[in-house]
Amino acid sequence: MALSSYKLLQNLKNSANYQRLNTNDDMEWGWDTLESTADANISDDTFNVLIHPNSSRGTGAVRGDKPFVPGHIYYWEIKVDGSPMATDMIVGVGTKDFDLESSKNEFTSLIGSDKKSWGYSYKGVKHHDGETLIYGQKYDQGDALIGVRLDMSRGTLEFFLNRVPLGVAFEKLDNVNLYPMVCSTACRTNFTIKYCRSLPVNLQFYCLQAFDSSKNPLVPFGIMKMIMDSWWIPKSFST
Repeated sequence: MALSSYKLLQNLKNSANYQRLNTNDDMEWGWDTLESTADANISDDTFNVLIHPNSSRGTGAVRGDKPFVPGHIYYWEIKVDGSPMATDMIVGVGTKDFDLESSKNEFTSLIGSDKKSWGYSYKGVKHHDGETLIYGQKYDQGDALIGVRLDMSRGTLEFFLNRVPLGVAFEKLDNVNLYPMVCSTACRTNFTIKYCRSLPVNLQFYCLQAFDSSKNPLVPFGIMKMIMDSWWIPKSFST
């Protein structure tokens, strides 16, 4: 299976052009202050949410402020910092009508508890429609960086742990109206958006997917900029 070229990103960061290429355009959405449980405190820039700031009596959750558009591919990274004693902490996606408040007085695995949500738990399992399956590694030791790649053209959802790919977790999501979501039962759980980008799946996308800059040392600045901005897309060449 083709994987994101993280090695390509590191090579670009070490290049002389990196400072010119580095921009602040890597954040396309934030947490929605109107789409969260009462015990979720969202920062002014909307990139961080603190769930259960004082004490926990159930499951807190928040939804992103922008929906995912059909025909696009998305990638985002969330730094998770929470207690390893939590009933559950989950990063995932869900529909607009998924009820964030349904477990506010219960300690439960909220995301993935019904047909309207899909998630990756800190326990190393995936959740959907009330079913739990072993999926990837646990992320219960301190903070962790969870990557999520949603391909709304192919309908696939996959996760990454500290930029290690875990494989496709869910399929057949191309015709579903989805938003990013997180939830936790633990006191003082931080979910911080570190990166979120998207691209339409078109001819330019397929060209970027096939482009291997390691075999083209004299890359024009404009093309290098596009490569830098799309380091997270699955490459069609072997790495």
